[in-house]
Amino acid sequence: CSIVKDKADYDSKEVVKKIVELTDSVSHAVIPYWKKDEIRNVLKGLKKQLDDKDRATKAAVMVTVAEKAKELCMANPDAKFLVHELNAFNNTKALDAALKQVKTLNPSTAAMFFSVDPDSGKIFCLSSVPQVAIEKGLKASEWVQSVATPMGGKGGGKAESAQASGPNSACLKEVLQLAEKFAKTKLID
Repeated sequence: CSIVKDKADYDSKEVVKKIVELTDSVSHAVIPYWKKDEIRNVLKGLKKQLDDKDRATKAAVMVTVAEKAKELCMANPDAKFLVHELNAFNNTKALDAALKQVKTLNPSTAAMFFSVDPDSGKIFCLSSVPQVAIEKGLKASEWVQSVATPMGGKGGGKAESAQASGPNSACLKEVLQLAEKFAKTKLID
């Protein structure tokens, strides 16, 4: 048995959970040891395939998100700040990679990126603020706090970087506007 492609729409976390439960059941079953070992090896192989597929998907998301951030930087080389939704789902490491692109390509640009994970219904936000923007009054921790309440969650961090998440993913448009408005009050004279 193998998991080659997503022919059916299934939740891989749920499948992994069922594999673990089945493995536990096999361990307690009254069958010969060699058969238990054989079944466990098959289940272990299936779990490894799912884990490998999940890692590959996360890596692809990270590359796509970092490329999108690079495009944003190239399109807005003189921007004082960037506020944008990126399709990173629940992969906050991908959002962090996008912020690193901004730091590298536009070091004087503050950035706040959002991502919505439809599976969990959560919204994620990461921000990065360069020293030049901090000196003008924009602090990442305060910027994140300005959007954390509508997200229904909590946020925190330092003046240079902060993050927030919450269960209210329906507020995406609102928090994008709030984030832009907050940054404009601090950076636009």
